[in-house]
Amino acid sequence: MLSKLAFKNALKSIKDYGVYLFTLVLGVGIFYMFNSIYAQKEIITVTEATETAMRALQKILSYLSVFVSVILGLLIVYANNFFIKRRKKEFGIYMTLGMDKGGISIILMLETSIMALMALVVGLILGVFGSQMMSIFTAKLFEADLSSYRFIFSYNAAVKSIIYFGIIFLTVILFNTFSISKLKLIDLIYGGRKNEMPRIKSMKISTAVFVFSLLCLVAAYTIILKNGIIKINLWFLLSIILGILGTVLFFMSLSGFIVLFMQYNKGFYYKNINIFVLRQFSSKINTNFISISVICLLLFLVISIFSSGYSMQSLLSNEIRTSFPYDYSLVDYNYNDDENIGTISGRLPSDIADSKLVANSYEYSIGKMKNGKALYGDYSLDFPKTLFKYEETPLQFISISDYNALRQMKGMSKVVLTEQNYLIIYDREMARDVAEQFYDKSIELNFAGNTLVPLSPAENFVLSNIEYASITFVVADSFLGKMDVGKKVLNINCVNKEAAREFGVLLDNYNVESDQVRAFIYYSSRQQLYDASVVSKVSISFLAIYLGAVFMITCAAILAIQQLSEVADNIKRYDLLNKLGVEQGMLNHALFVQILSYFLLPLLLAAVHSVIGLIVVNKVIKLFGKIDIGFSLSATAIFILLIYGLYFLLTYIGSKGIVNKR
Repeated sequence: MLSKLAFKNALKSIKDYGVYLFTLVLGVGIFYMFNSIYAQKEIITVTEATETAMRALQKILSYLSVFVSVILGLLIVYANNFFIKRRKKEFGIYMTLGMDKGGISIILMLETSIMALMALVVGLILGVFGSQMMSIFTAKLFEADLSSYRFIFSYNAAVKSIIYFGIIFLTVILFNTFSISKLKLIDLIYGGRKNEMPRIKSMKISTAVFVFSLLCLVAAYTIILKNGIIKINLWFLLSIILGILGTVLFFMSLSGFIVLFMQYNKGFYYKNINIFVLRQFSSKINTNFISISVICLLLFLVISIFSSGYSMQSLLSNEIRTSFPYDYSLVDYNYNDDENIGTISGRLPSDIADSKLVANSYEYSIGKMKNGKALYGDYSLDFPKTLFKYEETPLQFISISDYNALRQMKGMSKVVLTEQNYLIIYDREMARDVAEQFYDKSIELNFAGNTLVPLSPAENFVLSNIEYASITFVVADSFLGKMDVGKKVLNINCVNKEAAREFGVLLDNYNVESDQVRAFIYYSSRQQLYDASVVSKVSISFLAIYLGAVFMITCAAILAIQQLSEVADNIKRYDLLNKLGVEQGMLNHALFVQILSYFLLPLLLAAVHSVIGLIVVNKVIKLFGKIDIGFSLSATAIFILLIYGLYFLLTYIGSKGIVNKR
């Protein structure tokens, strides 16, 4: 009998609370999709490095999945708590008819098991088909071939999904059993009759708190815009504290402020059943201001993670194509004033130096001042707030001959430079601001009795694979001999990709005889840097999507469950409105407005937070390169509106069904 009753209740719950099952299905599907990433290597043409990257990504996602399962577990427990509260009267009737608490616990256990089984089956089906689409996205991120595509099922991902969600549902069953054991019959029968009391009873105090919350938010915005996010200091922490405090106080005082504000507009306040809608909405905000504050902050994280994450992966994609100009860059630092050990190419064995695998090469030297203003900090410059300490960095120089030779390797024309001028080149966007100041401020460089002025604005030019966020000054050949040699770099381009791989083997097998000086300290290859950038790009993309999707589902599901519970708890009020002659269409419209307002409120404040946050984040991202933030924002908006819209629609349909079924 208990199993029959549990099955009937489960079907009823699915019909009335489809949003709950929808959340479970989405959770299982997303969990499977992201844990099946490694299995997709079977249909993607990958290199050894790409497979290593996918293995590393799988490990990262495995750790992240533990966190995700905790989030989803808390969400499911939270949802069950709402359902138990809503069903107090039902459980009270069971106990009145003679059923003990153990019987009620068994019913809940069977109901949870039925829901879990359906969610796992449907969710895995959704995940399996969704992972096929994920394969296309994965191939695009890895810039890999997808010509050998076929249908893939990941057994490991399916087993992991079943185990993780099995543990979650077992936790839910234990929570339900504990909750039932604490309930009393009198609470079950009259639990739904408790009225919600306002947190702040005085309208004046509510208005004052509301104004104070706005001041906190404005202060938080001002501080973070001025301080930025790179410097983690007391100002940064203060902006976080003020932002959280302002958000909580905003929702805590909002209900009283809205009622007070609307009461001044009597024409709107008393029109139709607006007073009922406003009071219902205000009551729910007042009761759940903590959870709504958390949802608002989570939505802020979703917008920020999605937008900045996509922008970063786009930036890394561009960097992969433009930032590694040579197949290999060999570097040596072993230079002293009293020692001349020759060039890198002169010390390489003939099988490497004269290899037919090499298409072209060129070796250049980097000089540094022996005395005088040798550091960037010696000049009147405005340094950006980055982790790179330009103030403590020495200036580096290259001769015009070496610079022109490197330009020719890239198919660029030569430049002419006199002994009275210098050129400025930089290799990354984060170095641009400092580099441009030398020309904009007409900064003179003085050494060895000579004064040099900038010839033209700073130019973007990558000298080798080893430079990062560096600025180099191009001077006449005669000046370089008056400087210390900081390092020598040999750039090499091979005949083709296969030749580049073979040349890498030669470098790896390079050994030095006991009476020889090693030709180079280390080398940097285009393929190595490419693989590292791909790993970073893919990791950022998947982490942003995974976390963003889970947080988004969590926020929308909580809002939906709260609204469904609110409608069910207030069914007698809707009944009374119907008896007073309120038309069904007006009731449905009231539900629509109430639910829409409840969904939009935290999203709108989160959007305001995100505007400020993205301005700050964008300043940091721009240090690494130019990005199209508009496209990432559009993609984020579409994703949020899609998920939010689906949950809103399901909530409205479920709420309307509860009201119309009375």
